[in-house]
Amino acid sequence: MMLKRTRAAVTVATAFALAACTIPAQPAYAEPSDQLQQRVNEAYAQLMSYTQELELAGNKLQEVKANLSNVQAEIEATKTEISEKEAELKVAQEELSGRLSDSYKRGDASLLSVILGANDFSELFSRMFYANKIAERDQQAIDAVRTAKSELEKKQEDLAKQEAEQKQLVADQQQQTDTVAARVNAQQNFYSGLDNQLKEQLAEEEALRIAQEEYAKQQAAQQQNNGSSSNNNSSNTGNAGNTNNGGSNNNSSSNNNNSSSNNSNNNTSNNNSNSNSNNNSNNNSGSSSNSGSNNNSSSGSSKPSTPDYGSNSGNAPSSVVDIALAQVGKEYVYGTAGPNTFDCSGLVSYSYAQVGYSITHWSQGQFNLVQSKGHLVRSASSLKPGDLVFWGYSATSIYHVGIYIGGGRYVHASMPGVGVVTATLNTGSATYMGGGSPV
Repeated sequence: MMLKRTRAAVTVATAFALAACTIPAQPAYAEPSDQLQQRVNEAYAQLMSYTQELELAGNKLQEVKANLSNVQAEIEATKTEISEKEAELKVAQEELSGRLSDSYKRGDASLLSVILGANDFSELFSRMFYANKIAERDQQAIDAVRTAKSELEKKQEDLAKQEAEQKQLVADQQQQTDTVAARVNAQQNFYSGLDNQLKEQLAEEEALRIAQEEYAKQQAAQQQNNGSSSNNNSSNTGNAGNTNNGGSNNNSSSNNNNSSSNNSNNNTSNNNSNSNSNNNSNNNSGSSSNSGSNNNSSSGSSKPSTPDYGSNSGNAPSSVVDIALAQVGKEYVYGTAGPNTFDCSGLVSYSYAQVGYSITHWSQGQFNLVQSKGHLVRSASSLKPGDLVFWGYSATSIYHVGIYIGGGRYVHASMPGVGVVTATLNTGSATYMGGGSPV
């Protein structure tokens, strides 16, 4: 940075030094700011694309983490069921063992009493039938418990395999997300460097323009003084002097024309410099305000699937708007949810938490929540302050979210280098997926 400042200072000092010389100061660049502005715009567009890619990767990471949590919860539930079946099996086995032990201790007396106690053959058959049924029922109960326990153990094995697979998916997705995050950080640094370079270059060009104007003024004043001196001398010479005066006037006219030409060139340089500066400001401002709604750089030819739209966006707490607007100007940092930095879903999660609602911290999950409650609407006229607004490539590929603040505008954590800003809602965007209340 010190080197850049020194370079700028040398440029300005050199320009003013040239202004004091007899050689006009010429621009040091052949419209470099135009080329640099184009590079800045391209870097900014790439940064927007990478930011969307990071949001999608982050959503996928949250999804596989949620799937892993579900599998692990099911494993714990299955372990509990297995423990319960083991307890049932133990009780059934103890009951059967008790009866067998009693029969063994009594020898065959029990069976003999069944036979001898019968008054006729029919009663004997009936007693034998029910005795067998009791034994069969005991065995069936034990077999049922054993079967259930075996099935649960098989389920536990399958779930363990699923858990291992989900853990690998989480690890893979985490690595992919980290890779994209590193790409975003590198692109942010590259863009910031170009943007600063452009600002410094525009400042240098402006300094040269001012120096050239100063030089032109000095030249004009010097020519005017030379002309006056020549006229005074001509009045003291005779007719020959008059002839020379005519030549002097012609030269003065020529010099004036040159001075006028220099001024014209200076004005042209000035216009170019101002144009570059304005383009830089307008391009950055436009990209910042519409980064959520108008960025289609990664959409390709895919068309968004039609979500389940309704007509009532629900009853979002309007007080969340004031919370979100209070964060305007804060920095965008992926994966954060306040209080000093935010990503898009983090701003939503933080703002709703401040008014008593716990909202998941990922844009796809927030979209799913709104849609599951039947609050998803398409038209801006159906939105209320506090509703969430979404962008994505389909109902299952949401990459951005903001908070509607009314009047056709929304507040959102846009992207690195832009931060939390307000913007106009463009419901005509191909990637706009509607909005509604998550509560």
